[in-house]
Amino acid sequence: MDKLQQRISSVLGNGSHSLQMDIAQDGAASCFHCATRLLTDDDSEFIDNSVEIAELHTTAHTSKNWPGGTLVIIDGTAGAANKSCLFIIKAEQQAGFVEKEDGDQVIMEFLDSLILTPQSKLYKVGVFVEVDRTSVGKEIRESDDFEAYVFDSNIKAKDDRKAARYFYSGFLGLRIPENAEQRTRDFFEYTKDFINTADLATETKVDLQQALHIYLKTDQSNTIQSSTFAEQFMEEELRDDYASYMENKNFPTTAVVKDNALIRRKLQHRKMNFSSSVKLTAPAETFDEMVQVLEVTDEHTTLQIKGRLTEQE
Repeated sequence: MDKLQQRISSVLGNGSHSLQMDIAQDGAASCFHCATRLLTDDDSEFIDNSVEIAELHTTAHTSKNWPGGTLVIIDGTAGAANKSCLFIIKAEQQAGFVEKEDGDQVIMEFLDSLILTPQSKLYKVGVFVEVDRTSVGKEIRESDDFEAYVFDSNIKAKDDRKAARYFYSGFLGLRIPENAEQRTRDFFEYTKDFINTADLATETKVDLQQALHIYLKTDQSNTIQSSTFAEQFMEEELRDDYASYMENKNFPTTAVVKDNALIRRKLQHRKMNFSSSVKLTAPAETFDEMVQVLEVTDEHTTLQIKGRLTEQE
């Protein structure tokens, strides 16, 4: 049980790479309806009725290129409030060896059907979590009473979006939230403000702002996450302050689908503003190559700019 909890928490817990989704399908034939009904079933009914979810997966699994596996369905609780939740895991099989001792011999036994190993790429997880305990007594569970989360490593690879979509959309009946543009803009603005107001050297702030542009514009991942940005670009002593800052802004600790539509123009250029009303603008992608901060004092900033002066307005 402890190992199973660790597997699930590692991909769905606080700070994980899971994605919150909107519940798009909540009719009588939907996975959501089957899942929430299981939460009130006794053990015998749970076993019988969980077959419906397996049948839904069979219907959604339409491509021979998608690997098969084992469907694991678990009811449980989450968080300090003990919110009811149902986990649906599609686990792909993996081969491996188990070591056994027989007298003075060590025997390596080959197993070709291992599931739920630490290799997170070999399983997908969806979960329906009740928003609050008041929904438990309702005869009909509505989608507004629940939140849905999905972990699937394929969502992060642009060339595998169809493989991911079959699981969260065709099977679970979920959709990517429509607020991806706003969430991405929030991440950009909040992170930029944190860097600007942090007690850091000017050179460090310049580097972090450049890292923010790189993370949003050139990183190939389809998702963004504050903890991932911090681990990649921030010193360890700064990460906790950044996490608290983002949490106070109510920014999700889980991953968010990246959509740069609202900030595309802002990502094209980097700007530096000085107390003397002087402003400097340069292409964002090459900013760190074109502009070097040599010295900063209370009254002066010394910059080195690649290229010669060609025009003045």
